[in-house]
Amino acid sequence: MRRALMRAAVLLLCAILLPAAAVRAEQGLSALPMLDHAFSLLEEGNPFIARYNSATGASVRARMPLGVPYLWGGRTASHVFAKEPDYVVLPAWSSSPAYYRKGLNYLYGYDCYGYVAWVWQETFGYKMDTMDMMFWDRDHHVMDSALTPEADFAALKKALRPGDLMLVEHPGRHIGIYIGTLRMYGYTEEDVPELAELLDEPLIINSTVNAQISDRFADLIANGLPKYRGTTVTDGGVCVSLVCRDASAVPYTVHQQNQDTRYFMLPDGTWLPVFLWETVFRYCWYRPPVR
Repeated sequence: MRRALMRAAVLLLCAILLPAAAVRAEQGLSALPMLDHAFSLLEEGNPFIARYNSATGASVRARMPLGVPYLWGGRTASHVFAKEPDYVVLPAWSSSPAYYRKGLNYLYGYDCYGYVAWVWQETFGYKMDTMDMMFWDRDHHVMDSALTPEADFAALKKALRPGDLMLVEHPGRHIGIYIGTLRMYGYTEEDVPELAELLDEPLIINSTVNAQISDRFADLIANGLPKYRGTTVTDGGVCVSLVCRDASAVPYTVHQQNQDTRYFMLPDGTWLPVFLWETVFRYCWYRPPVR
């Protein structure tokens, strides 16, 4: 009798666990140190943290309550985390018409390279190469514009692995970390009908322009600690973006930093900004070497 009960209990446990394992295998998403670190700089309550933890069994938590703000030239971890979980206020050291003005105070954060370099350092324990070096290091390219000027997205979907890096030259330069696809995070056509045709397009996590993040930090500046008063609002921060080839498919637009930022909205109200591939004239998808 006892053996029968134990066998029934084991079968019941398998019935519970195997479907979840099958879903994970189908989604093709596994916990990775690189993704653990990358997601930790999103804000508390971000749906991608919850979905990543659920799909992989990870236990990632946001390090900073509102995430990490964007600051062009921000690449110093000791500044970003000096007052953790509070934020550091520093004066701009120079002027840039698109990003900041000298003499004004800003919340210190990461720019796109600074963020990815921090994730790399935390993951691998050594400094990441410059973007120039990675562009020329073709031994580690999954796909690049030298061999495939028009990116073959069908082939790319099969070739990319979470943790690969996206490096691009467009009107500027940008870098982000490939984290998978919406489908891999459990989104379906029913959940996000506007995104039904884009469920298998690449998602990246990056530090970039995002007006929803700007509003979040504007509220902190207005209602938070006295040290934040008079600080200039950030133009974005660490977020998940969708690599999109067709601007006409994107329903929402906001004008920020002398450019239009296009985005979708997820069911919980989180913005999913898009990175428009049509603006890219040089690119590579880079796979970090194993050392």
